[in-house]
Order: sequence, then structure tokens, then C-alpha cells
Amino acid sequence: MQTITLLASVLMSLTLVIGCGDRAEQRLSQVQNELEHVFRTGLRDGDITMQRASDHLTVVIAERLLFEAGSSEIKPEGIDVLKQMGVRLKTVSFKEIRVAGHADKALGADGSNQYFEKLALSKARAAQTVRVLKGDGVDSQSFIVEWYGDIRPIASNETEDGRQLNRRVEIVLYAGI
Repeated sequence: MQTITLLASVLMSLTLVIGCGDRAEQRLSQVQNELEHVFRTGLRDGDITMQRASDHLTVVIAERLLFEAGSSEIKPEGIDVLKQMGVRLKTVSFKEIRVAGHADKALGADGSNQYFEKLALSKARAAQTVRVLKGDGVDSQSFIVEWYGDIRPIASNETEDGRQLNRRVEIVLYAGI
């Protein structure tokens, strides 16, 4: 009798976990659909990309949409983009939201590697992005700020096009129970 009770308990727990997972995926799909609708111009122009996995959605925003070159101050049109995103994010509960700043690996005018400057810039940009999202009422408990400088490139730093792709902010939304 105890074995049957234990098996029933395990099955009930699995059913709850699977059901929660389905709801989390549905919430991610809903947010993705809303963001695709709102950001259709940015997606078309390549200023915003989205990548979906089973437990998270990654939104990549190009530097040119949010910041002037070398600056951590968000441009007015960048603030508008983040506020539109914030409106959608505050209606859904996330386990965590990771905001990561990235930079390119361009050499300074004097030929020096500006690693620490790029690291500081990527940190400031990620923090500013979170500040705007929090200001729009997104749950501040779920944010994790990350900064990588030039250590996680997605394109070659040998060309201007590649460096431009590497200068970005990634916002990763993790579905949660």
C-alpha cells in the first residue's frame, strides 16, 4: 500500500511540474509574440534579434539602437524601445531576467587594447538598461546584471560589420514556476 501511495505522490508531483512548465512556455510564447509585433521594424532592420529556447527567450539589441558609440547614456529612442519592452515584461512573472552588456575588441587610436574600458562600458550599459526596465515597473527582484566586455563576440572583430554586431545588449528572459 505504501508503494502505491508513493507512486501516486510522485505522479502527482510530475504532473504539477509538467503543467507549470507548459504554462511557463506559454508565457514565453506570449511575450515573444507581443515583442515581435511591437519590434517588427527593429527585427526587420536587424537592430533587434530574438532567439527562443525551451526555457528562455533571448532578445539582442544592437548598440546603434540604444547608445551612441562609446557612450553608456541611452538615447531617447532607445529608452522608448526599453519602455515598450518593459510594458510587456511587467505583465508576466519570470524566474530571472539576465541583462548582459557586450563590446567589440577594437584597438585604441594608439594601438592599445582597451579591455578594461570596454568591460566598464559594457557594465554601465547593462546597468542603464536595467535601470530603465525597473523604472517601468518590471519586477526588480528578478534582474541579474552581467557584463562581458569583448570576451563573448558573436562575429569577427576584424571587420567593422563584425565589431558592430559585437556591440550589443542581451536580455534573457527565463520562464519560471
